[in-house]
Amino acid sequence: MERQASYWLTGGLAAVHTEGRSRSEIWDAMKRRETYATSGPRILLWFDKTDGGVSVPMGAKTHASSEPSFTARAVGAFKQLPGCPDFTANGLPADRVQDLCAGECYNPSNERHLITRMEVVRIQPQSYEGEPVGELIEDPWRVIECPPSQEGCSVTFTDPDYVSGARDTTYYVRAIQEETEAINADPLECERDETGTCIRVNLCRADWRTDREDDCLDPVEERAWSSPIYLTWAGE
Repeated sequence: MERQASYWLTGGLAAVHTEGRSRSEIWDAMKRRETYATSGPRILLWFDKTDGGVSVPMGAKTHASSEPSFTARAVGAFKQLPGCPDFTANGLPADRVQDLCAGECYNPSNERHLITRMEVVRIQPQSYEGEPVGELIEDPWRVIECPPSQEGCSVTFTDPDYVSGARDTTYYVRAIQEETEAINADPLECERDETGTCIRVNLCRADWRTDREDDCLDPVEERAWSSPIYLTWAGE
């Protein structure tokens, strides 16, 4: 049951930007912090500082004394087809596939889920001991809507406050994928009163305490989030 569950609901994924798939190239990318994570789907994500004619990728630490510009691009994960691809039978008999994963494999179609928006988070470190951090963590600082496209979403933005603020600043982006259903996406299944307060939970326990007809599916917006880009203020 535990093995099958990993096919019904994947855990989070980590991704790296590399020139190849060798162990050394993957480790080098991790050392450069050219990495990002997803909530499970294989979403593609790029985030770069792009002003001054030089592209600086996610994970980088760099200096800036002028208004920075950034580009973020994301492509949604492939939609899943039911069952397993034909080549699965080349390695395992059908009864073994059924036993391992209930007959469900990674089986991508040619159609991708849509990216609906990009969320930008801006964080500024304390400039003095005891400075309140509430206003220094802006999550999200900016939300950019994406038009529907199988090609994904590409956005550019600047920070017009960077120069006037004259302080170190960190940025990262989240790419939000269109809503899909996932097992236990809303694990509490709250019953709410007229004020929206949760007054009772209905846990999906996957045993005799849960109705056999309850598939425990709830809507969720899967996402990918980048490593940050760290800017050190270099002005006077």
